[in-house]
Amino acid sequence: MKLERERENVFRLTVTAPELSALAGAARLTLAAMRADPAAPPEAVVLLDRLLRDYDRSLSGLQDDDGRSARPS
Repeated sequence: MKLERERENVFRLTVTAPELSALAGAARLTLAAMRADPAAPPEAVVLLDRLLRDYDRSLSGLQDDDGRSARPS
């Protein structure tokens, strides 16, 4: 995993497919736990939900050079 700062508030993250899958899975588990917790900050729930929706939308458009899906496992 490699994390670089591009500019203020903008980062570039380079990860392998298994690392990306682990991060996305952890985010989904966290979102489910936050939704079940009445003390969870609503702003954090909204932000994480939006992040995962954006991730899923971006992921759906990925393809390998041969046209097959390039989605990580």
